[in-house]
Amino acid sequence: MPHLLSTIRNQIPLTAYAYRGEEECCNLCGSRDRLTVSRTDRRLKTLKTVACEQCGLIRTDPMPTDAELDAYYAGEYRLDYQFAFSRKPPRFHLTRSQREAEGRLALLAPALEGRRRVLDFGSGSGEFLALAAGAGHDVQGIEPGQSFASFAREKYGVPVESRVWQEVAFEAGRFDVITANHVLEHLREPVSALRRMAEWLAEDGILHVSVPNALGRRRHSFQHFHFAHVYNFTPQSLLWAGLVAGLEPDPRFAQQGTTLVFRKRKAGAAVPVWAEGEGSRVAAHFEPSSPLRFLLSCRWIVDALRRFRKVAGDSWARA
Repeated sequence: MPHLLSTIRNQIPLTAYAYRGEEECCNLCGSRDRLTVSRTDRRLKTLKTVACEQCGLIRTDPMPTDAELDAYYAGEYRLDYQFAFSRKPPRFHLTRSQREAEGRLALLAPALEGRRRVLDFGSGSGEFLALAAGAGHDVQGIEPGQSFASFAREKYGVPVESRVWQEVAFEAGRFDVITANHVLEHLREPVSALRRMAEWLAEDGILHVSVPNALGRRRHSFQHFHFAHVYNFTPQSLLWAGLVAGLEPDPRFAQQGTTLVFRKRKAGAAVPVWAEGEGSRVAAHFEPSSPLRFLLSCRWIVDALRRFRKVAGDSWARA
């Protein structure tokens, strides 16, 4: 019941989220200089979002603490964003996850010849692991969400570590392929997580990363942001994050917005040099818009109905 009440409060517009947070420097370049890009999120709740003035990486400010995020993900996240009222993932989530997993496996086919050791970092309900295992690969998942990790183990019989990534200890070079699909945006230390994955990667391995594109098309700037995503990436900041973590783009795979396939950076390869004015360019993308005017326009009703139609369609597809 407390989690349900918190979830209901999270839907009330023009109010703040129940967290205190703390000031943080940029996890990519270490700068504390920042430019405000939005004071509202896509639910029309008050949430300040800033862009690092030096590198343009976008983050929530103040940043939720580890304890606040742990509490949110342990009790509210799946209910809040996926309407998961039981331990089993909802049907629409399974449909979307299966569709995404099939696309990811096809994209990575050039690196999946033969029998490979595959890690899914943030494996969710396990559809990608199941497909990779079915293709003959040795698979491993990391998923801090207890219910989804249990579902993956019970439904697909795949091994999943149900812990946060900081508590997992794999030997260096263990995996040939690592994927992190829509995970980094949830982490307080995304670049540190990339470094850890780079350590786990074999010398000739690849790391697939996909995150939402903060520069994607949205009618109103605040519609990009919400509490669950504490960092937001542009194509440039994702590329720089990989370089800082000891990675570089794999030339076999073209960068597709904020989907990028990395390999270990070769000796002597270039390290990032922040482009002058990058933060200002990123901040300028988010033109001021009025949440109250948006609320009064009833446009949000149209958007809500569109989202409901998509959820219903994906739910029926699994029936």
